[in-house]
Parts: sequence; structure tokens; C-alpha cells
Amino acid sequence: MAKENAQNVYLTKVHQRDSFEKLEKAIGAGKMEYFATGERLAKKLESELPSAVIIDEDHIRNLPEFVEIVFTQKPGRRFIPAAVLTDDPKISKSRFSKCHFPITLIQRDSYQELLEFIRRALKPSVKVKFWGVRGSTPCANSENIFYGGNTSCVQIEIPGYDKLLILDSGTGIRNLGNFLENYSSGPIHGDLFITHPHWDHIQGFPFFTPFYEKENSFRIHLPEQYRGGAEEILSGHLTKTFFPVTLDMLASDLTYVTQKEEPERMDAFSVDYLVANHPTKTAIYRFRIKDYTIIYAPDNELPLTASPLRYIDKFCDFIKDCDLLIHDGQFNLETFKTREGWGHSAWERVLELAKSSGVKRLILTHHDPNSDDEYLNRLSGIVDSYRGNPFEMIEFAREGKFVALPLNDTVEISNIES
Repeated sequence: MAKENAQNVYLTKVHQRDSFEKLEKAIGAGKMEYFATGERLAKKLESELPSAVIIDEDHIRNLPEFVEIVFTQKPGRRFIPAAVLTDDPKISKSRFSKCHFPITLIQRDSYQELLEFIRRALKPSVKVKFWGVRGSTPCANSENIFYGGNTSCVQIEIPGYDKLLILDSGTGIRNLGNFLENYSSGPIHGDLFITHPHWDHIQGFPFFTPFYEKENSFRIHLPEQYRGGAEEILSGHLTKTFFPVTLDMLASDLTYVTQKEEPERMDAFSVDYLVANHPTKTAIYRFRIKDYTIIYAPDNELPLTASPLRYIDKFCDFIKDCDLLIHDGQFNLETFKTREGWGHSAWERVLELAKSSGVKRLILTHHDPNSDDEYLNRLSGIVDSYRGNPFEMIEFAREGKFVALPLNDTVEISNIES
């Protein structure tokens, strides 16, 4: 579907050419492509995306600015793993301190570290990509550039499966649509699972450009609401009163599915859901993909004490031992006390229950519009202490971030002699 060179690594021309000849030999002929200038690399990225990009720090003038323009400002390029080869990573770290793109800094002569970076990039993985992580309303200002201001949208890529799997259609889905428009190589088909029809989960729906192409087809899933199913709800949202485009003006083949709680087997995954603790009927989707269980709960209030309905027990049983939990962490304990009943959780409570339920990886999302980069960075520093014990991964979600869940398939890469 997307024109991605799934087994290719792009490099800028480097001084130690003999070192990279050994590297090319190690990962296999034809898997590395060299670019003499940064301009040529940028041009190539307009039409194809590699598995990884490696740049020599000495080769491109004003490299932080180059990275910011080429990777950060284009939808989809933030997901490309990128490494910079440098003489001193500690010194280079300060150069990239204001860069909004996550760069891996590697000592120039550290072949094994570079090899491991490439090995991770080439390994087949289920990839969970975050296109929108904000809650309630989109917010665009300089204080939240790093984490992003678009509302909820997540994409799951499954190796060997050429259909889209999208979770929610907040404003983040617009960038996903623009990315597909630039890189798609044929008709686009897929499933969109909407957790519930609050604005921050459907505002981007009419801005998803693949909906306007007749050769494309999608199934739109939504739990039944008291005013009807997916088609009725979206028709009410897309009326001339609120927006000039109505549902019947979308040219693609759209099928509307009233999603049931019971497990349903799809082409490459199965899905079921638990009803969330939220002001309207909302799904906590559970996807079983390959050997992994991924749970998506962007809007869910976890009470601080047990409730008569034993909701906490149901929730903990539902998430038990899952591989990845993406959960609402909009508030902290202090702000939660004045917002009980709003349908959102304190991140500390999420962490507590995820830990006791054996969750392996935890991503906190649905950030409050007032939670700026400085605040979220501060919280990230706090949760870092839980990484490795008990969680393999724990982070606050960020636009352009992806979680890779590696499959058992191996990528044949030889060792490199230093």
C-alpha cells in the first residue's frame, strides 16, 4: 500500500567508506543506499520511505535544522528510525536538544552499536503508530510541538497484511490521510474502529482524504449508541449545519458496523471490547494480533476506590498480562479530585492498576490540552523509574512515536568486526 522500502537503509556519504562496506556486507547486498548530499536524501524521501536513515554529522551542514525540516514537518516521516554518527554523542546531544524528532546518536566507530540499530529497524514487527495523542480538543502552539496537538488517532501495521487498521478519527487522522496520499501505490482498504463519537474522536473523519477516492473501501466500527449505530451518528455529525460535506458525498465504499462486545475474528486479527467508564458508551478495544494482545483505552475513568459494580475488577481482568496497554492518563491525582465523573483517569492510578495486572508495556495518552511539553517531560522523568521493572516500556504518547512489537521472524545480519 505505502511505498516503503521495508528492508532498505538510507545513508549519507561518509568518510570511513571501508567501514560501511563491511556494514553493507553484514546486512546483505542491495539493502543500503548511499546519498552524496542531504538534498538527494530529502528528494528520495518524497517518494519512498526506508526502514532507517543513518546520517554522518560531519556531512550535512546545520544538521539539526535539516532534520527538523526533512523529518518533523512531513506527515509520516517522524516514524522513520534515524541515527546520527558523531565523534562525541554527549556534545552532539546538546546540538539536538531543541529538535522535535527523536534522533539516536551513535559513536562514529561503534560498529556493533550501529549494527544493533539496523537490526532493530529491519526486524519484522507489529507497529503501533501514534498520529494523535491529545484529548478533548486539538491545540496547536509552540508549547506542545514535541508531544503534539492532534486528537486521538492510532494506526496498527501488521506485517504481511496490506489493509489499514486505524483506531479513532480525531484530528490526527488528517495527517495519516495526507501521508497515504503521498505514498500509497494503489487502492486503500481497511478498518476504522471508533471508540465513541465524542468530538475529539471523530473531528478528523471528514478530513481523511482516502474517503474521497472511489477505489478505496473501509469498514467503520462503532459501539451502538442510544441514537443509533455508526452511520446514524456520523450522518448527524456531518450535516450542512456543522460542515459542508455530508456522509453521502464521500466517494469511497464505506460499510458501517455496529461493533459487538463479543470477540470477532477479522482477516489478520481478532477484536472484542469492554465498555469503558465514560459518559457515553465507549469501547476499550482489545486486539489480538500474531502473538500480541494490544488494548486501546483512550477514554476511561478508573475510580480511586472499588465501585459497587466492581468495575475495577472487570477492567483488571480484561487487561491482565497484555503486551501493550494504551490508556487515558489525562489527569494527575490532584486534578482528578475536581474532575471525577468526567470520564478520564489519573495517570498514577493507571500505572498502579497496570502494574498489578501484569501489563508489559504502558503508553499513557489523551493528554489534557493544558499539559504542555515541559509538564509531560517532567512526568516522563518520573515514570522512567518504572522502565525495566515492572514494565518493559512505559511512556507518555507522542505524535510520530511508534511502538514495535517484534515477531519471531529473524533478519539475517552477520556480525561486524571492528
